[in-house]
Amino acid sequence: MSTTLPGWLEGDPWERQGAEESRRLLDRAVAASSGGVVITDPNLPDDPIIYVNPAFERITGYSRQEVLGRNCRFLQREDRGQAELEVLRQALAERRECRVVLRNYRRDGTMFWNELYVSPVYDEEGRLVNFVGVQNDITERKRMEEERNLLLAREQLARAEAVKAQRRLSFLAGADALLLSTVDYPGRLRQTARIAVPELADWCVVDVMNEDGSVSQVAAAHAEPSREGLLAELARIRERHGRPPGLVARVLETARPLLLDPVEERVLEENALDGDHLEVLRGLVVRSLIVVPLLARGRTIGAMSLVSSREDRSYGEEELSLARSLAYRCALAVDNARLYHERGRIASILQQSLLPRLPEPEGLDVGVEYLPVGRENEAGGDFYDLIETEGGWLAVVGDVRGKGAAAAAITALARYTIRAVAMREVSPSRILSDLNEAMLRQLDGHRFCTAVCAGLTPNGAGLGLSVARAGHPAPLLLRGDGRVEVLEAPGRALGIFKEPDLAERSARLAPGEAVVFYTDGVTEVRGPGGTLFGEEGLRRLLGSCAGLEAWRIAARIREAALKHGGGELRDDLAVLVVRVP
Repeated sequence: MSTTLPGWLEGDPWERQGAEESRRLLDRAVAASSGGVVITDPNLPDDPIIYVNPAFERITGYSRQEVLGRNCRFLQREDRGQAELEVLRQALAERRECRVVLRNYRRDGTMFWNELYVSPVYDEEGRLVNFVGVQNDITERKRMEEERNLLLAREQLARAEAVKAQRRLSFLAGADALLLSTVDYPGRLRQTARIAVPELADWCVVDVMNEDGSVSQVAAAHAEPSREGLLAELARIRERHGRPPGLVARVLETARPLLLDPVEERVLEENALDGDHLEVLRGLVVRSLIVVPLLARGRTIGAMSLVSSREDRSYGEEELSLARSLAYRCALAVDNARLYHERGRIASILQQSLLPRLPEPEGLDVGVEYLPVGRENEAGGDFYDLIETEGGWLAVVGDVRGKGAAAAAITALARYTIRAVAMREVSPSRILSDLNEAMLRQLDGHRFCTAVCAGLTPNGAGLGLSVARAGHPAPLLLRGDGRVEVLEAPGRALGIFKEPDLAERSARLAPGEAVVFYTDGVTEVRGPGGTLFGEEGLRRLLGSCAGLEAWRIAARIREAALKHGGGELRDDLAVLVVRVP
C-alpha cells in the first residue's frame, strides 16, 4: 500500500540510506502497526486528519477516504461531556503531548474504549507542523478492569458486612455474658442499659411491668455521666404520674417495636406526660428513637427505649434488628431470674416446712446444725427430727438421694411416716422397716435414703439408747473423759431392698456424755488438696469437746467442716447432738 507522507517525514534522518528507502521503511512500519495511527495538521482550519493507517480503519470501521479532512471529534459522536476531552483540548492548545482514555464510537455505532497518545511534531525551525496520535482499543481490558472492580467492590462489601456481623455477634455475646453474670433481675436490667450505651444509644431507659399491671422505670444509663441526673428526674416524673409516656405505653400494649427517625418536636409534645417531662426530654435531646418490647415466653414484661442524641447517628432497620436481639436476650434473662427467685422462694418455704422446730426435752440438752448446699431454688436432701414417745424420745437423722422437689417429697414421706409409726411403735428398727415398706410402695426404686433412728429412754441419772441404722453413718458417743465410741448397727439403705436387714444396738449415756448423729456431708467434705475430713477427723474433734453443751458441740462440728472445705461444702450437712446434762 503506497501512502503519501506529510512534509516532516520527507527529510533524510539516515544519511547513509537513501530518502526513498527511508520512506518505504517508515511507510511499511506505520502500515504494519497494530495500533491505530492518525496524523492531523494544526496549520489547517479545524486541525483535520491528513493520514490514518490500516489499523485505524480496522479499529474504527471507517475507511481512509471517509475520515481524511475531518476533525477527530466525530469519533465521540454526541458523547461530548467526557472529562478526558477537556484534558485533550488543553494539551492540544498548549502544544504538548498527553495520554487520555476516551469513549469512541465505531462506524456501526458500537462504543469502544480508545487509549490515545498524542504528540506534537516540530520542524527544524521549531514550528508545529503536525499532531501524531496513536490509539489502542482497550475495550476488553477495560471490561476486565470493570469486572475486577466489581468483584473488588463486592469483596469489600462482603468484608464490611462480615465485620459488621462480627461486631454484632461480639456485642450480643458480650451482652449474654453480662446478663448471665447475676441472678438479680434488676441488676440484669441495669446491665442491659449499660450494654446499650454507647454502642447502640446515647441514652437508654428500661421499663418493666409489675404484677399489678403498673410500669416502673427500673434502669437507665447515659453516655455522659453529667446527664445521669436528668434520667433520675425522668424516673421521678414518671413515678409521680404512675404511668409510662405515650410511646412506651403503645409498645407495651401492642408488643410491637417502634422506630422514629427523625423525632419531631410535635412527637415529644404529644407523648410527654407534662411540661416538666417535656423539658427533661429536650434537655436529654431526642433525635432518633427505638422502643422495643421485652418479650419472654409469649408475654410482654417490659420495654427498652434507645435514643440517639447525635446528628451523626440515625436509626434504621439494622439498628432496630440489633435492638430486638438485645431486648430478646434481656427479656429472657430477666424472666429466668424472676423464675429463679420464685423457685428459690418456694424452695425456701418448702425447706422450712421440712425442718422441724425441735422441742426442749426436760432433762436433755439438744443442739442442731443444718446447712443445705443446693442452689437457691433447691431444697436440701438431709433431714432430722426429735419426736416425743410414750417412754421417752425418738431421734432421727436421714439423707435422701438427690436435691430439689423430688428429694423434698421423699424427705416429707420419711419424716411424716416416721412420726405416724412412732405413735404406735417404739422399736427403732421396726419404725425404719415400716418406712422402707412405704417407700417401696410409693416410689419407683430410683429414690432411696439412709437413716439412723434412736430411741432415747431416761434411765436413772443417765439415758438409755437403742439404735437402728439403715445404711447411714453410725452415731458417735462422746464420753465424759473425751473418749469417742462408734455405736455400730447393721442395716441397708431404705427404698431399695425388700428386707433392709435392720438390727438394734444399745448403749447408755452417763451425765455429761452425748450422742452425735450426723450426715455424710460432715465427713465427706474435701479440703483444697482433696483430703477428706473423714470420720477420724470428726472423732478427733469430738475428743476435744468433752464437757461442752450440745449446741456448742454441733456448732464446732459445722465450723470445722467449713474450715476444712475452705468455706464450701459438697453436700448438705446435718448434725443432731443429744447430751445428758
